[in-house]
Amino acid sequence: MAKKRFIVLVLAVFIAGGAFALPEFKLSAGAGGYFTSDFGGGAEASMGGQTMSRKTPYFGGGGLAFLDATYAELSLGFFGGGGTFKTDMGGSSSESDTSITGFDIGLLGKYPFAVSEKLSVFPLLGISYRIMLSVKDEDGNQYQNSDGDDAPGDFSALWIRFGGGLDFSFTDHVYLRGGLLYGLRLANKFENDMVDEIPSAADPKTLLGHGLEVKIAVGYRF
Repeated sequence: MAKKRFIVLVLAVFIAGGAFALPEFKLSAGAGGYFTSDFGGGAEASMGGQTMSRKTPYFGGGGLAFLDATYAELSLGFFGGGGTFKTDMGGSSSESDTSITGFDIGLLGKYPFAVSEKLSVFPLLGISYRIMLSVKDEDGNQYQNSDGDDAPGDFSALWIRFGGGLDFSFTDHVYLRGGLLYGLRLANKFENDMVDEIPSAADPKTLLGHGLEVKIAVGYRF
């Protein structure tokens, strides 16, 4: 009886091991499009019962290319978009329609789980760095830094991103990839400079940058 139990236990271990086997390592590459956004951003301060703020949200979309190695994805993206930057100076407010172009470099860790022979899903966690190439106001002028110089790069920043994705295979080589990511952005130089220029008595602080990113692409497994 003890021997039979031991054999059953060994079989159970092998079956469980097969069910949770590591995904096969494969390289693939692809291209597609993505939508990106920043719902927050900017800086604010309070003095004399009045709140002053400058907010810099934007939305955009563009194209991307990626290289996948089963457990990691490296991506490059180029996008354009715009938003309405709003300045509030204690009751007096103004808005400026802003156009933006930028470049994204991202590295995400992933772990795929097979749902069926054609479909797999995976969680995603990683970072991306957004390089702003142009940030122009509604008159077509580049935003300037505190020295009066054009400085779209002052809006560049590091993002921490997490979410999930899926691959649907059409053949052994060709597949469709979708992804949804939520990101938190570190303060950029433009925001930090605004805070540094405001007296500390006004309790200046940067506003959290955060947003969604949606990707869809076609990949090819080598």
